[in-house]
Amino acid sequence: MKYSVATFRFIVFLLSVSIVLTGCHSYFEVSRDDYSNLEKMNDIKVVYKDGKEFIVEKDDTTNVKMVEDSLIVYQGIETKSIGMNEVEKIRESRFDFGRTLSLVVGTVVGFILAVGLFVWAMGGYDPGG
Repeated sequence: MKYSVATFRFIVFLLSVSIVLTGCHSYFEVSRDDYSNLEKMNDIKVVYKDGKEFIVEKDDTTNVKMVEDSLIVYQGIETKSIGMNEVEKIRESRFDFGRTLSLVVGTVVGFILAVGLFVWAMGGYDPGG
């Protein structure tokens, strides 16, 4: 038990860093003024007026462009045209700092509580022993 506090702190630190590095991503609404920049954005979600959703996961073979009043999605050799009259909104996937921070804090608190309950169940912590 000589190194238990240092080990505990190191584990909490590693958990926190790993969560921050992977992070949470959420879809944020794109303003209509930014529709011309869809090519430069991350993954996007097209929300239709009837509530259905179409997610475009961007990679080397995928691209999205606005051409007149249509959204054109290129995926490999396939092309899909979506009329903007069918679209309610477009959302972009971005890093969500608030959710990531909440996840880190929740994980650390949960881990501390779990270790505390384990130590309590085992008869307490004796720093001299």
